[in-house]
Amino acid sequence: MKLPAIQFYPGDWHKDQGVQALDLAQRGAWFELLLMMHDSDERGVLLVNGQPMPDAVIARRLGLDNQTANQILTTLLDYGVASRRESDGALFCRRMVKDERLRRIRTEAGKKGGNPHLLNQGPRQKTTTRVKQIPTPSFSSSLTSSIKEGEAADAALLAPRAEKKDEKPASKRPKGGAPPTPAEVQDYAAGQFPGSADAQTEAAAFHDHYASNGWRVSGKTLMVDWRASFRNWMRRRPEFQAAAAARTGTGPPAPTRARTAPKSIDPARWS
Repeated sequence: MKLPAIQFYPGDWHKDQGVQALDLAQRGAWFELLLMMHDSDERGVLLVNGQPMPDAVIARRLGLDNQTANQILTTLLDYGVASRRESDGALFCRRMVKDERLRRIRTEAGKKGGNPHLLNQGPRQKTTTRVKQIPTPSFSSSLTSSIKEGEAADAALLAPRAEKKDEKPASKRPKGGAPPTPAEVQDYAAGQFPGSADAQTEAAAFHDHYASNGWRVSGKTLMVDWRASFRNWMRRRPEFQAAAAARTGTGPPAPTRARTAPKSIDPARWS
């Protein structure tokens, strides 16, 4: 069945370090390959008439010469953006293959009547409403996904999710979840500010500052989203640096006010 739309999340595309390591031409070629994989007979795998698409055909479909196309394919494989299937060498997208597997599982579950936990309930039995479904992820974050993640997600779809008794009420927990580790903040800083030489230093300072006050904004309110707080921290970094320079006297001197020369008392000057 041909699907009329493709799942694409710009945020995942921009955060994928493998994709962002490509130049503009390579990213454009990868996006065109994703569209071809979407229309393939086996969604997510680049096939033609059920066989792996040869590199020469890929070059012709992309409108490139063989040498340029081979260089782009080599870069995509080296950076972990694309993969080759061991069985036949076909080029494929890991995330798109996993999405297709989840779609088929949900289709089969729908044909059988949906979630088994919501069926065959007695008239006096309370309706089960707390069974949650794992959302389908985007295929564009290809570097950090794998086939094993898809298998784990499949198992989670078929098994009930038990609630922890000691879990805190949602109203008392910040939306951002547990406080991040220093490594998580530094990884996020590297992805959000790849061109900043001070991103790692600021990430460590950000973590130490809020860890010391219990992750509270202005020492009062629990932090809701530490990622948004870190982006705001980086935006206000010039203000912090200017304030620190003013306190220590290392910044540029304040401009002096120009003095007005006294008026001449010579009456002849005004005649």
